[in-house]
Amino acid sequence: MTDFSVTKAVVGVPVDTRWRAGKHGQDAARPGQLDASKFTDGTHYNIGTRDDNIIPSGVAVGQITASGKYGPYDSTAEDGRETLAGFINDDGGVTVSTNATFALLVHGIVKASMLPISGQRTAVKTADTTGSFIYVED
Repeated sequence: MTDFSVTKAVVGVPVDTRWRAGKHGQDAARPGQLDASKFTDGTHYNIGTRDDNIIPSGVAVGQITASGKYGPYDSTAEDGRETLAGFINDDGGVTVSTNATFALLVHGIVKASMLPISGQRTAVKTADTTGSFIYVED
């Protein structure tokens, strides 16, 4: 007799997009290119037990004035990254590599407490921004 019981398995990279509190703006993401040299191993990727060189969905980014590329948002930077441009909107994150491309969320509803970088969770709420974001919590 054939067994038709249901089994469940997770395959691939874990995806956590709980930081997006709604779908608003998701379809209007803009393309961008990352400056991999601005991201730090253990801070912006390879977080916790991960070692896959993936910058996770939800990392806040700013646009570097000189190159037009994007790096992690940092309110103390003086290269353009001190202005929040948006958030990495690729569900599976972005592989750290030279000239990696990504989807930039430029407006939407964000649950800041669920952002993957703990240091950005409070800072983004008061950041100067070129986008339009609503921050909500449960």
